[in-house]
Amino acid sequence: MIGFFGGSFDPVHFGHLKNAQQLKRELNLSALFLMPCRAPVHKEALTFSTKQRLEMLELALHDFPSLGLDTREINRTSASYSIDSLKEITLEFPQESICLIIGMDSFNQLSSWKGVQIFHQYCHLVVLARPGEKNKQNIGHFSRAKSPEELTRQKSGLIYFAQTDLLDISSSDIRGILFNASQEGKIPTQQSLDNLLPKRIINYLQIL
Repeated sequence: MIGFFGGSFDPVHFGHLKNAQQLKRELNLSALFLMPCRAPVHKEALTFSTKQRLEMLELALHDFPSLGLDTREINRTSASYSIDSLKEITLEFPQESICLIIGMDSFNQLSSWKGVQIFHQYCHLVVLARPGEKNKQNIGHFSRAKSPEELTRQKSGLIYFAQTDLLDISSSDIRGILFNASQEGKIPTQQSLDNLLPKRIINYLQIL
């Protein structure tokens, strides 16, 4: 069983990386890939360019070698639709059960996603919730799984709400710190990003 953790990663941070690492253990995945989108359909314009986001992800994975990177969506020249990726992934990994991993904020918008009526034919859905986030979406054609072990017993069609204790960090929090930077574009000295971002990315941001 393998997982694909989609998102804009604008920028990638410990909330993505450490949560993904813990989730890989919780689900006992043989592989977990971060899958950045190129142009998210349900969000505002991104702060960092496609090139910058990809470079930061590559830097981050030096410190998180247990995670992988899937660039199919960020390499597209059009909007990113998860259903297109799921169809490709199931063809590439015909023997594997696929877990599509999304945050609760994305799950609560799921009914507006393209092709959501057939997602259950291609994957299990794994939902991550930050502290205080509530489920406002019905599970549609998915059936509820109460444990990760249940995901291994069928090819697709289950939804699992992860039990992993999540780091409550968001990319918008980090952008808020960066937007308060000096006119030279440096990270303000009174703000520390050490507990939010890998050092390699902090160094990268300082020279943008």
